[in-house]
Amino acid sequence: MGKLQIIIIGVSIILAIVALLLFAGFIPGFKAGQPGQTGEISVWGTIPQKLLAPALGDFRLRFKDITVTYREFSPETYIDELINALASNRGPDVFLLPQEQILKQKDKVFILTSDIYPLRVFRDNFLDLAGIYETEEGIVGVPLRVDPLVLYWNRDLFGQAAVAKPPATWDEFSDAAQKLTKIQGGKILQAGAALGEFRNIRNAKDILALLMLQTGSPIVDPKTLRPVFAERGQNILSPAEEALLLFNSFSDSRKDTYSWNRTLPEAREAFSSGRLAMYIGYASDLDPILAQNPHLNFDVREVPQIRDGKFNVTFAKSTAFVVSKQSPNIATALTFIYDLTGFNQQKLLAENSLVPPALRSLLAQAPENPILVNFYRAAIRSRAWLDPDPVQTRLIWQEMAESVLSGAKRINEAVQSAQAQFSAFIPKTN
Repeated sequence: MGKLQIIIIGVSIILAIVALLLFAGFIPGFKAGQPGQTGEISVWGTIPQKLLAPALGDFRLRFKDITVTYREFSPETYIDELINALASNRGPDVFLLPQEQILKQKDKVFILTSDIYPLRVFRDNFLDLAGIYETEEGIVGVPLRVDPLVLYWNRDLFGQAAVAKPPATWDEFSDAAQKLTKIQGGKILQAGAALGEFRNIRNAKDILALLMLQTGSPIVDPKTLRPVFAERGQNILSPAEEALLLFNSFSDSRKDTYSWNRTLPEAREAFSSGRLAMYIGYASDLDPILAQNPHLNFDVREVPQIRDGKFNVTFAKSTAFVVSKQSPNIATALTFIYDLTGFNQQKLLAENSLVPPALRSLLAQAPENPILVNFYRAAIRSRAWLDPDPVQTRLIWQEMAESVLSGAKRINEAVQSAQAQFSAFIPKTN
């Protein structure tokens, strides 16, 4: 074991001991004179600078000997720029890692082993979804916030159709979609729900994942990394088949639930303009909806569930701070992520954002805003899955859904083919 390794392990043990108190909010940070309190670190991410500024400012006040530079990137270019920078050894010390990049970028991350970050502390402090960052070697990253799928519904359209309340189950969702859809001359004038298409539903892949997770399927086994969504087990249908039957029914003109097709505007835009009654979107969609139509009369509730289902869950996207393997100042980087993902800093970030924090203790404090209450409830129930390649898996599931809808493939053939294609993108080594 090298001298640098010994130093890092020694520092990490000290940080791990204090982590429980830090996350619990009993102490605001580390005391002066402890290791990892000096140096310069660069941090990259997609969270807007203005949202992160209060937490960064507070950190700088308490850690005067640490210089932190945060660089904000566009979500569209972030991963490519990060990979290129790390490949040329000019990447950041700390970076925000979206959960769908865990498998693809894990080899670039300094893993937090149990002597650095006790697994018991991690599980006690973060919501269940955070388990996606756990590996056999240790923890890949420490989650900062979680963005759950919720159901947005238009109060005016519900009232006009005499639908008293938003649906709690998928059966109720289907019934409401029929009542809320207006079709004239074969043309959809008003859509009850946006499901069944990929080309104009930005969250189509995630809605399918949501439906599969609600059956209890992990989609990709977290231990073996084997795709399992096409496996029927003791059931008549596989999780993917169940999900597809419901998803596609809303874009099949032969069905009573027909309410959506690819000629309509993108789903969030349709909802913002008042042409769509129910939109399954993220907590982070609230700001864009309000920006497009501040006078829209709408509300939010948790997504529908399977009637009498065993699992009351939603799908969510999370973002975690990770330490780069290349960082020359790992001890200081660890100090930063422990502090920024602790109680006080996550509270500061939550106060300046509509996206819920990842800490259990903060999620337990229900905000007064009635919309945020549902965001927090959804976050607590959220689950995720290990996506081997977010771009390619979307294309695979799109082809799966469209081939069934068009009749090109039978449903069992389509999902089996999709599962086989997933396997090609699973990393060969853990």
